[in-house]
Amino acid sequence: MAADDAPVLVPGTGYIYVAAPGTPLPDLKAGFDPKDSTKWGPEGLAWKSIGNTSLDNGIEMSVDGDEPEVLGSWQNKSLKTTDPGKTYAVTINLSDFTAESYKLYYGTDKGLDSKGMFSIPTSPSAQNRALMVAAVDGGKAVVWHYPKTSIIGADAVTMDPAALGEMPVKATVVALNQSTPLGTVTPVFDLAAGLQPAV
Repeated sequence: MAADDAPVLVPGTGYIYVAAPGTPLPDLKAGFDPKDSTKWGPEGLAWKSIGNTSLDNGIEMSVDGDEPEVLGSWQNKSLKTTDPGKTYAVTINLSDFTAESYKLYYGTDKGLDSKGMFSIPTSPSAQNRALMVAAVDGGKAVVWHYPKTSIIGADAVTMDPAALGEMPVKATVVALNQSTPLGTVTPVFDLAAGLQPAV
């Protein structure tokens, strides 16, 4: 591999989609267009864009959990290393003030009422969604897919007169079932050529 073909990425643009839990990743075939789900064929109809998100704060993918611990015996100080559980999450700062954004931030499946207003629930409930994040660098991309996440507001709504308003939500990755991985991520791939199978 030539140095200028290095699998690095400057995520200058990104697209985020949600769907019903268990919705599979679209086919990342040649010509895959991450900004337009209507071009993905029938499977694209299941995915909805989350809309505009913060340029300044980007997307944060976090991991939480205990550090591995080295256990030893008198004879062998490094006999075993523990495998502590990890929790993965994606924090997204929503910039579109729509009913769909409010559902995710405030934690409800109810939309606008007959007067066109959104009612903030007294007992919020995280919303379960499949999540897809496409980070794009020119003609290259990396795509993350999580079959099930639990999404709810993560921090204060920001209203800065010099910037777009933001509603931060946190999508905690949860298991869809015991036989499905928590998620998948592609290597850097060329959008024009599509994701190539491993050889």
